[in-house]
Amino acid sequence: MFTGILTGMLSAFFMSTSYVFSRAFIRKYKDPVKLSVFSQIVMTAGGLICLLASLFYVTIPFDNWKFYLYLYGEAATFIIGQTSFFILLKKVEASRASSLLGLKLIPLAIIASLLGQDISLWQSLAVLLCSLAAAGMNLTGLAMSPKSLFWLFTSVIFYALCDICLGGLMQVIQGENSFVKSLAGMGVCFTNLGIIALFFLIRYKPSGKELRDTLPYSFCYFSSILLLLVCFCLSGVVFGNILQSGRGIISIILGIILLHLGWEKTEGKVPAKVWIQRLLMAFLMLCAMVLYVLNPGK
Repeated sequence: MFTGILTGMLSAFFMSTSYVFSRAFIRKYKDPVKLSVFSQIVMTAGGLICLLASLFYVTIPFDNWKFYLYLYGEAATFIIGQTSFFILLKKVEASRASSLLGLKLIPLAIIASLLGQDISLWQSLAVLLCSLAAAGMNLTGLAMSPKSLFWLFTSVIFYALCDICLGGLMQVIQGENSFVKSLAGMGVCFTNLGIIALFFLIRYKPSGKELRDTLPYSFCYFSSILLLLVCFCLSGVVFGNILQSGRGIISIILGIILLHLGWEKTEGKVPAKVWIQRLLMAFLMLCAMVLYVLNPGK
């Protein structure tokens, strides 16, 4: 359990950091699709390394239809969710948008329950509490426009579906070591996404500078997903996402640091009372995490 918690929190840290870099790229180049395509090309190299490092230590069921269902389901939902979130980042500061993704816990828990996962009443309460904290943390200050809410809703739904597909993929890949299984999962997912991204190069032709500018985001995001898959293997998909909601706390700290460093364009200035309100909501998230851990399902 400790290893699962540690990998989940580290994943949240790298995810929060990746959102800062992604917003900086989007503000510079004004095109969220470019970041989606170029970052996938860059991360394909990491995917191939993971696949080669794990291929002889796991069994990848290429003859199982469920493998392809989860693999291409992950790719489709991830592309839609990621692009929607990048569009959201054009109008919403990274720390706020990052924390708002905690709202995906509601559809995630509902979908997981429909698929047969046993979630106790207390766990359901923890999921609801964490989601309400994410909303309360960020729905203070400036109101989001209807378009921003639409892209938030789209990214939340499709990221939740993507997590379900990732969890299923990790179940069909056979291996004794959770980390090695995670490497294999990373390998097949990011290699597949890289192949899909190649088709977009017909329209989006990256320069060397654009590819270099995607490196900070790509490194942080790739590291986050690798750690998240390990967390999924050790602690389950729903609890892994409870831990991921810790990125709201981390994002607040990063936001304050960035403002002190003069990154107003990335984070934007908000009153001190808003930061206090968000910290209180962050505490509620921690309570939700503890509640979920102390009340496991049957």
